[in-house]
Amino acid sequence: MSLLENKTQRFHSLRVPLANRWSYCKYTIGSKLRNWIGGIWLILFVCSAISLVLDILDLVSGSIWYRVGYVTTFLLSCLLKLVDTAKSYDDHFTHQEAIENFYKDIAPPDKEWEALDLDMGGGKTERVFRCKNIDRWLRGTDKIGLERDRAAEKGLKDFIRQHERWQEVFAPFLRDMHRNAIYSGKQFYNETKYGISQELKLGRPVQIHKTCYFDSYLTNISPGHRLLRNRDDAVLVELPSRKGAGWCPYEAVIENGKKIYRLKSLGRYTMANEPGVTTLCIREDLQSIFLWTQNRLALCSTGRLVASGSGSANWEDCKDCFDNPDGLREAVINGMKRELWEESVGKRSLSDEDFYAHLDTRITGYFRWLTKAGKSEFVGVSRLHDNGKKSIAEYLEAESSEVLDGEDDEKNIPAQNMWVLRKELNKRLNKIKIKAGTAHTGFGAGEHTYSVSCSMAMLALQEVCQAHCEKHCKKCQKESCNHVPFKALFEE
Repeated sequence: MSLLENKTQRFHSLRVPLANRWSYCKYTIGSKLRNWIGGIWLILFVCSAISLVLDILDLVSGSIWYRVGYVTTFLLSCLLKLVDTAKSYDDHFTHQEAIENFYKDIAPPDKEWEALDLDMGGGKTERVFRCKNIDRWLRGTDKIGLERDRAAEKGLKDFIRQHERWQEVFAPFLRDMHRNAIYSGKQFYNETKYGISQELKLGRPVQIHKTCYFDSYLTNISPGHRLLRNRDDAVLVELPSRKGAGWCPYEAVIENGKKIYRLKSLGRYTMANEPGVTTLCIREDLQSIFLWTQNRLALCSTGRLVASGSGSANWEDCKDCFDNPDGLREAVINGMKRELWEESVGKRSLSDEDFYAHLDTRITGYFRWLTKAGKSEFVGVSRLHDNGKKSIAEYLEAESSEVLDGEDDEKNIPAQNMWVLRKELNKRLNKIKIKAGTAHTGFGAGEHTYSVSCSMAMLALQEVCQAHCEKHCKKCQKESCNHVPFKALFEE
């Protein structure tokens, strides 16, 4: 974030279109210059600019016939360029649609993972995958290191910037989203991110690579979509086809004589995979968890109830964590705290440093989001202390460029004691139902419209609370429970 945005949000609406355009131009020009064809293009452009200046000088001092010839040649070249542009001009006006059933019936990566189908309302479901062993590892006290995978960085750049693939596939998708964002006022600018390169393995450092948001959009969000021409709905690009695309997030396998589609493990296909970071925050003053509503200009989860802080990890979150034996936890928690401050101190009336000084955060779970090409997501829980002079909660205000105040009856989850919190989480999540005869688990949020990351954060928090109660309470005291989540969830 810029210095201006750190201090005030007064000019944020003006910053968005400028940042959108600057990010797009910088990324697309950079893509052209990353191969030999782009280098030739740059040389020709410079030579043409120099020739133009010399031609203008000659035009002023040259003979009348030279001037006539120059103007005629210039007009003919413009005409030819115009005719060539007209042939494909309509191809620049496009819209996207999801490929029907592209992500239907995709199985988990292996037997240690389970699939959860989240009811998003309106007949729509979102499938996510989680591994309980990884959740226990992240909730525990074992150190989890961080290592930079530079080979993955190079592989991702080469994959996206390969000339033919860039021109025919990625550039049209990026151009379409950029124009849509400019028209609708959405935030679609590039930021430096880190991505997870390999599947998380217990007892081993996590491999990460440096990437950016546009890389993530093209390799995580765009797969499973097609680009259509506005004029006649002709399909211009499909990304990718189910028929053998080597960069598809899943693959066909034969198990027990039956063909199924199974999500690939991280590292076996190319994607930016910048992790999501989501946290539910408990206020000390009200002993409750507050939620926001995603505004209509967001690219994801529009109109849904979202966690107190939710977004994607930045490179700044991890760049100083490589020498830390517990670098992965530090990086993820840095991202959760940053997103919480960005979305919950809307007027920037409290600095991020002062806010973090009154904040504790822990990781509660991890999952992979299928319709984002199996992207990694971390969820957690935070607690916000008062400072003794003025309640920190008095600074809380929705960052209106991203989130809005939630509905009164849903925006707060009571957390006076463990029994109340578990009851309230159960009310929102309903009960997990295992469908007999299948490997998949269904989980519904009922009539509530929570985002995917908020739903998974509530589910993980429910399990952490359950584990605490099983460990410390021989018999549930229900309303008389004296275990306060604000303290109990952070004692260990």
